[in-house]
Amino acid sequence: MSPKPIIAITMGDPSGIGPEIILKALNDPAVRKAARPLILGDWGVLQRTRIKGRRPKLICWQPGQRLLPMLDDPKAFTVCSLSALSVRDSRPGVAAKVAGHGTFSYIRVAAKLALSQVADAIATAPLSKNILLDAGYNYPGHTELLGELGGTPECRMMLIGDKLRVVPVTGHIPLAKVPRSLTRENLQKTFELTYLSLKKSFAIARPRIAVAALNPHGGEKGNFGAEEIEIITPAVKAARKRGIPVHGPFPADSLFHHAARGDYDAVVCMYHDQGLIPLKLHHFYGGVALTLGPPFIRTSVDHGTAYDIAGKDKADATSMIEAILLAARLARQSSRPKKT
Repeated sequence: MSPKPIIAITMGDPSGIGPEIILKALNDPAVRKAARPLILGDWGVLQRTRIKGRRPKLICWQPGQRLLPMLDDPKAFTVCSLSALSVRDSRPGVAAKVAGHGTFSYIRVAAKLALSQVADAIATAPLSKNILLDAGYNYPGHTELLGELGGTPECRMMLIGDKLRVVPVTGHIPLAKVPRSLTRENLQKTFELTYLSLKKSFAIARPRIAVAALNPHGGEKGNFGAEEIEIITPAVKAARKRGIPVHGPFPADSLFHHAARGDYDAVVCMYHDQGLIPLKLHHFYGGVALTLGPPFIRTSVDHGTAYDIAGKDKADATSMIEAILLAARLARQSSRPKKT
């Protein structure tokens, strides 16, 4: 039997629910059965995080120690502590600038481990865009940061649930900037990444990809907007000529009903909330994000830091569990020898 894949799990914002949902996820028997988790975070924060019931046993890796024997410990999970935040700088629900440096380091090291083939995949807990920006890291989120670290700036985010998969063309940008951010080129790149992911990651031989229109009623022949005529439809036609089976654009108000009942394998949508509202309506708990484009596997929870419930032992860990399990499954599909 091949060894279980090593999944680098980043703690995200130390003041959010990331530490809590990681500890809860480690308690899930399916996680231990599927993966060898390596937690990249803050030892002190994890020790101060309280959850009801049994706490998973953690051991802290020290420089010079061999990593693989620690990861193979059947009774404990390994933590690589990359920050040493004080109680004041890691208070639940209170953003701290210094925590942004820690958050960045967790992600940077995870990418290095994945690129060097020490880790088989990455699963990330939620981060705060504000603390990254306050700490001087000008990234609107994980996707853009991991794209840069992986040398692939053209990345997209696929949100996954049992009934829906959605891929936004544009990411975390103001709604007012969406129309001018849509180009035939970035639409075609989104179609390509979606198509390749459905074939490679989900073993769908003939993917069916639907494209959501931007404007109400699909623009109503230009009466409600010209983006469908000038940008989206030409991009769809060009993709189909290249053998990518995309269909549309379809009015978004009805499209997601058809996609959720199984008519399509994924929906390419024009902006963040257009796709995430229907996805979270169906999969508020248990949705997972998969980054398309980087030269490594990265999954994530599909929710934010939830400052309002951080530190209160109220966070649901289902999405974190599913992110780890998906990362492990994809890693097994593309298994490779370890360099550790």
